[in-house]
Order: sequence, then structure tokens, then C-alpha cells
Amino acid sequence: MRLIEMFITGKKMPSLLSELLKYSLERLDIGKMMEEKLMFDGISLSVKNFKGEIVGNHSFGKGKVKLISFGKAAQSMATAVIRIMGSIVSESLVVYPKEQNILLKEDPKVKIIPSTHPVPSELSVNASRKIRTALEGLNQEDTVLFLISGGGSSLVEEPMPPITLEELVKTYSLLLNSGADIKEINTVRKHLSLVKGGRLSQYAYPAQIISFYASDVPGNEISFIASGPTVPDQTTYLDAYNVLKFYGLEDKVPESVLKVIKNGISGELPETPKPGNPVFSRAASYLVATPYELALSLKRKSIELGLNSYIITTRIEGESSEAAKVLSSIALDTKSGLTDFKKPALIIVAGETSVRVRGKGIGGRATELVLWFSKEISGNEGISMFAIDTDGKDGSSDAAGAFADGNTWVELKEIFGSEIIRRLKDNDAFSVLDKGGYTIRTGPTGSNLNNLICILVE
Repeated sequence: MRLIEMFITGKKMPSLLSELLKYSLERLDIGKMMEEKLMFDGISLSVKNFKGEIVGNHSFGKGKVKLISFGKAAQSMATAVIRIMGSIVSESLVVYPKEQNILLKEDPKVKIIPSTHPVPSELSVNASRKIRTALEGLNQEDTVLFLISGGGSSLVEEPMPPITLEELVKTYSLLLNSGADIKEINTVRKHLSLVKGGRLSQYAYPAQIISFYASDVPGNEISFIASGPTVPDQTTYLDAYNVLKFYGLEDKVPESVLKVIKNGISGELPETPKPGNPVFSRAASYLVATPYELALSLKRKSIELGLNSYIITTRIEGESSEAAKVLSSIALDTKSGLTDFKKPALIIVAGETSVRVRGKGIGGRATELVLWFSKEISGNEGISMFAIDTDGKDGSSDAAGAFADGNTWVELKEIFGSEIIRRLKDNDAFSVLDKGGYTIRTGPTGSNLNNLICILVE
């Protein structure tokens, strides 16, 4: 199922860069990646890794088989599993971002539940309660298939009492704007929620639990994807408190949030389930889609197009502005023949940078990185790039990301004059790039494999 393969820009992208972007969008179908890894013969399920090696085998008892899918790729992943083994699935719950088109056909066995991202809402709480209800009364003969992708932290949420939804939303907003990375944010999320940090496995126990994760986390650590709802959690309430303290938020979050965390530290509240907990005795988890697989596929395609292709990292993190300076320096040195990369070179990067919000502008990780990158390479012909958020929405903008070349900053300076520096400091990268026609719009992709950055040096 191809969810999306088209994009819209204000001005024409360089043709080769455009072809690479189009191919990247075509390869974002996480459901298709899953189908390449799952084999079901009507009795048992075999799971392969991206190398084609079998890494798991599962048989099913005489009980029920339930499917719980949530995240930005929920529909794609659910479609794949239903196609492969729908004959034995008795009930499916699929929680998806409400702005996505509905791709699944609802029937008595398939419930499609809309929710919200990036801010949890009553729809998120409703989704959580429906999932918890579906997990009631399971026994050892039953199996639960969890299909989990990025965005799940917001789409399925239920605050730990006495925290209200509004208080939880305020806390998450503070974290998102603080510059904290996804692992730090999800460390806090796990300890403020009834369904994160392995707690869904507690509800499903003693059923067999098989979880399939699509990664949007640098390093692909499953326990941080959608806040690891079905896997052991190695973080603690103290870790969560230290994140708030490090970013100066302990005096800004609601009192109820601090109360829950402090009660957890003192032992008045139970910790999230840890490695060795019996609830994981019949649980298995697999990565079925990662940013590396997307990068590797793009590398192979670019070689077909006559490029020398290099994946330099799939776990880039840090401030978008700083990452742009590092990546632009690599591009400039490659242009000058000062690296080992042979021209024409495609430099592929994936991961998730961050933006510490200091202003009131419109933008996100990808657009901010592109604008800073354009500044650094200004006036240098033969360098072009794009950066996108693979879910189709970059931060507070309606764009997936943007592209740039050596003329971009020059053109934008002509439009904005000295105002462009103030816009940069105001985190208004989207508005600046959009005015120049450099933004990339895809709409919701139904996927989420982190940010993808491609730099072409000719």
C-alpha cells in the first residue's frame, strides 16, 4: 500500500534531488516493510530481520488473537498483518491520527479509532481506555499482536491520577519546547502515564505478547519508541525528575506532576515494570522498520543513478542549527576535495535533531536545519539538499521539510534583507523558506521513520 509518493514545492527542485525525494517517499510504506519480514503458514508465524535472517518463531494457542495497532503508521501496519494472518485475528483496534485519510475498511472485527498528535486529547484517553478494555480477561491461550509506531505516545494516552489531561498536555508542551531529546521526553512520559513504559504488557498478561515496532528514535531503542508501552523500562521516576530539573522545568510543571514523580521516587507508587518482571515472560518484540532501512534503500537507488552514496549516520541528534553547521562543513569539504567522499556524492543522514524554541515563529527540526544549512553554503554552486520529517509534518508548520542550494540564502536575503537574521532567531524558518518557495509539502504520509536529510555534492 503506497500511502504517498507525491510532493509539492513552491519552486522546482533540482531534478536529481527531486527524483531522490520521490523515491524516498515511495519507500516510506512501513506496511510493505513488514510484509517483507513476516511469514505465516496458518499455524505459526516466522519473523525476519532486514537482512532476511529468521529471528523469531511463534505458534498460537486455541484462544483469541487480538491486534492492537497505534501510531502514525498504524493503518499501514495493521493492513499488512491483516493481509498476512487476518484469518486468525478475532479483533483489531487501530488508532490513527485523525488528519490521515482512512485506509482501512471497518467491519465487526476491525475498529478504527481516530486520535490526536502531537498533543494528546480526550480522543487519546478514549483510545487508551478502549485498548485496556480489549486486554481484559485474557488467558495463556490468547495472543496479542501489538503494532507500534512513532506518534503513539500522543495518540494513546491516559494520565496517572491525580494528573489531569490538561496538566499532562502542559507538561509535554514544556518538554517539547525545552530542547530535550526524544529519549528524555519519553522518560518523563513513561512515568506520568497508565499505558507507557511496559504497562500495556501488564494489562495483557498472561497472554502471549508479540510486538512489532517501527522506529522513529535515533539508535532504534525499542523502549523509547512511543514510550515503550509493551517492553521493560529501565528508566525510573528519579530519571524523570532529573530530566525536568536539567531543563529547569521542575518549578514550571503542574503540582500534580511533581507529586506523582516524587511519590514514585519514595516508593508510594509502583515503578514501571523492569527487565525480569514476569509480565514479560511470554513477550517478544521486533523492529520491523527503521531509518537505516530507508537510508539503505535510498543509497542503493542513488548508486543506480550514478552517484557515490554514503550513509554517515542514522542517529543524528542535537540542535538543528548546530547539526546544519556540521553537515554543511562536510558538504563544503567534499566540494573542495578535502574528504574521502567521491563526487558526485550523496550524503545520507537520518535521526532526530531538536529545536529549543526561543521565539514565536513557525517551523520545525527539518526547516530550521535547512535554513541554517543554506546560510552556511551560500554562494557555493554544486551543493543542494533536502531535509524532511518523514511523517509529513515538520513542527508547527504544514510542510514536511524544505530544500536548498547555494543560491537559496542569497535569494532569501534579497526578499527579507537583514530581517532574515531576526526570523532565524525567532524560530521562523518555515515562513522564510516558504516565502522563497523552498518548502516541501506531502501531507500526512502514514509513516514515521524520523528525519531524513540528503545532501548532494556535484
